Amino acid sequence: MKILGHEETKEIIRLYLDKNYSSYSLLFEGKDCIGKKLIALKTAKGFLCEKKYGFGCDKCESCRLVRNTISNIYEGTDLNPHPDIKIVSPEDDKEIKIGQIREVIQFLKLKTKGGKVVIIEKAEKMNREASNSFLKTLEEPPENTLIILTTSNKNALLPTIVSRCQKITFKPLSKEEIHDILKLKGIDEGKAKILTSLSEGSLCLPMKILNNENLFKYAKDLYNLLAIKNLHPEGIINLAEILERLEINDILVIFDILEKILYRRSLKGEVSLSLYEKFLKEYVLFKKALEKGVKKKLAVEGLYFNLKT
Repeated sequence: MKILGHEETKEIIRLYLDKNYSSYSLLFEGKDCIGKKLIALKTAKGFLCEKKYGFGCDKCESCRLVRNTISNIYEGTDLNPHPDIKIVSPEDDKEIKIGQIREVIQFLKLKTKGGKVVIIEKAEKMNREASNSFLKTLEEPPENTLIILTTSNKNALLPTIVSRCQKITFKPLSKEEIHDILKLKGIDEGKAKILTSLSEGSLCLPMKILNNENLFKYAKDLYNLLAIKNLHPEGIINLAEILERLEINDILVIFDILEKILYRRSLKGEVSLSLYEKFLKEYVLFKKALEKGVKKKLAVEGLYFNLKT
């Protein structure tokens, strides 16, 4: 799978691999959805390569198995994965628990000729118990191991964990890179331009929209209701009833899209800057209301009427 962007960062990683250390502990820090996991897997390919060639020779059996692993993750295939790579992610996207870290520790204890790789996604979500348990492994990593932590917020990690890793920073993707990635995915030019304009250096929001294009439609409907001068009670009540049936995470995506639309339109003078600033304040209150269990329909209607009065 082709990786667009991060050329300087990839060169730094390749230089580390060329040193042929017996073990590595790397911390990949940067925005979500910019390719840190994919580059971690490419790094794993280079580390496990039988010929120890850069990011992998792509000819040996180990490289083939890592390519299978990548294909399974990003293309939904069911190929034989590399047995010496373990990927850990937060359970239900909430936290990484002690049980998961204990499995990692046992995995690393198993001897293998080619080496072991552990990739911990969103490492900042390790709970305190998991973090403390993993610290000893980072202090004394087993021979022939590569450990990669990925994070969008290294400040949420224990300082002792950060200090034991080689930190590698990933810059946000440029608009050109995001546009090219979307085109590689087969997205038509018009849609790619719109998604790129909403991206802010990351593919998170574009991919959420592509997975459910109604979210963008609802955000535009909300914008139109806010942009017109007069109140439109019937319109917001009907839309709020639709949003009531959605998951909270999807509603938050809609409002993230709306925020970006309001910002761009305020810069063009199509809506007032005061409306945008008021929206930001109301959005904070809106999220707190949802956290407290307020019905989604009532929260949406309340935000609308507060902004229109």
